[in-house]
Amino acid sequence: MLFTTIFAFSVFFLILGLAGAIHTELPRKVRNMTFVYFFFSLPAHLLAMQLLIINIAILVTALTILDHSPWLIGISAVNIFLFGLNLRRSYQGTKVLDQILPGEDYNSFAHFIKGALRPIKMPKTAVKRTNNVAYGDAGKKNLLDIYVPASPPQEPMPVLIHIHGGAWVIGHKDQQGKPLIHHMVQKGWVAVDINYRLGPKNRFPIMIEDVLRAIAWVKANIADYGGDPNFVALTGGSAGGHLTALASLVSNNAEFKPGFEQADCTVDAAVPVYGVYDFLDRTGEMKSGQAEVEAFLTKLAMPGPRETHKDFWNKMTPLGNIHADAPAMFVMHGRHDALAAFKGAEIFVEALRDVSKNEVLFVQITSGQHAYDAVNAPPTPAHVRAIERFLNKIRAEKLGQASTD
Repeated sequence: MLFTTIFAFSVFFLILGLAGAIHTELPRKVRNMTFVYFFFSLPAHLLAMQLLIINIAILVTALTILDHSPWLIGISAVNIFLFGLNLRRSYQGTKVLDQILPGEDYNSFAHFIKGALRPIKMPKTAVKRTNNVAYGDAGKKNLLDIYVPASPPQEPMPVLIHIHGGAWVIGHKDQQGKPLIHHMVQKGWVAVDINYRLGPKNRFPIMIEDVLRAIAWVKANIADYGGDPNFVALTGGSAGGHLTALASLVSNNAEFKPGFEQADCTVDAAVPVYGVYDFLDRTGEMKSGQAEVEAFLTKLAMPGPRETHKDFWNKMTPLGNIHADAPAMFVMHGRHDALAAFKGAEIFVEALRDVSKNEVLFVQITSGQHAYDAVNAPPTPAHVRAIERFLNKIRAEKLGQASTD
């Protein structure tokens, strides 16, 4: 019974390890079965250290208690190699963050191992949290949480708004972005985490209208919580990455703000992470899986199919709304994302750089999968520090410009 159980787990770990190894070797495009692939490959990276330790224990057990079982020894040895390889690549992959934002060595090996050993543990942060503040009249879907340092400074603190992902149909403010939120609060920021209405009950443009309404509420009220309405940044992953980019680009467009057309919804910086930037595949480079993406959006998020609502679909995409006055933007994407194609982020960044007067940074996490920052395991520690570094840089530039005016 013991052998059968351990052997079954070893085979399962082998599947995870192989999925992770393939993931780091092959560039991915959106295609059929990507969610299954994503499901198996993500744990191989986020929990690589834990899986490595477990398989070392299995190998020791096979060599001692289980009488040198050759199959178990062979499988566990392969697993040790695969998870060790995943761990090594994860460490090497995050070094790109140092290259794009040089400075302190926040990719040090000690920090890496600490994060790898405790992927679920959040940073120790003294936080005061105000839950379920209403920013609109749509009930539970128009609530936000506010995080501030337990001992805030005297001066107003910069603000970061986080938008959860979930393919525009699932997700909640309690579920995502916590490593980043706790890190930023620890560094003296106010963090705001929002809910918004979801499909299929609600369709676009409801989602983007809710995000803009939340921004308007923050700009008008965050001073009461110690925040500085003069510096508000926006971030989110996946569907939240799409909404982050879109909201930052259409903040002055009254069409997206019914009933609050005059409200200030501008942001000073945006950090979209593994987002979707074009629903139309206007460059023709996303053919693999495009039909499935369009079918999903038509069924669950859009008011009608692309064929009869093409202009509307275009309005709902960041790529369809780029302009010269776009705020500073830091686009982050895993090179091997199985759900939101990396190429889409690359195309968006190139188009934005062609017209924007403000900074546009782009980083590919070279071993990154979708939702690579889901827990506090590598590359998340480097990821959150890179975001902090970028936002502090943009804020310092704004303060410096204000002091010379």
